[in-house]
Amino acid sequence: MVKGAKSLQRRLDKIPMDVRAAAATEALLGALALSEAMKQVVPVKTGKTKGTIRVERGKRGDRFYVKAGGSATTEGGFDTATASEWGTQKETAKPWFYPTWRRNKKQIKAGLEHEIKKAVRKHENG
Repeated sequence: MVKGAKSLQRRLDKIPMDVRAAAATEALLGALALSEAMKQVVPVKTGKTKGTIRVERGKRGDRFYVKAGGSATTEGGFDTATASEWGTQKETAKPWFYPTWRRNKKQIKAGLEHEIKKAVRKHENG
C-alpha cells in the first residue's frame, strides 16, 4: 500500500458528506424562500390555500419539496388549490405555483452551485 493512501481515502470519503450538508442547507433555504414567494402571489379567496403552502423534507433528508393544498383545501374529494392553479370548467386558471417556481429556479440553482463549490474548496483547503 502507498504511504498516506488511507489518509487520502478518508479525506476523499469526507467530501461527499461536506458537500451534501452544504447542498442540503442551501436547498432548505431555497425551498423556504420559494414557499414565501408563493405565499405572496397565491390567489386569495378564503386564505386556505395560502395556509397550506409548506416545505416538506424528502425521504433522503437532503431534499426539500414545496407543496400546497391537501386536506385543508379539499372539498368533496376535490383540491381547490389545484383548481386555482389549473382552472376548471367553471373557474379560469390563475397560475401561481409553477410560474413562481420558474421565476425562482435559476436563482435557487445558482445558490446550490455556489454553496457546493464553496464546500468543495473549503474541504480541499483543509
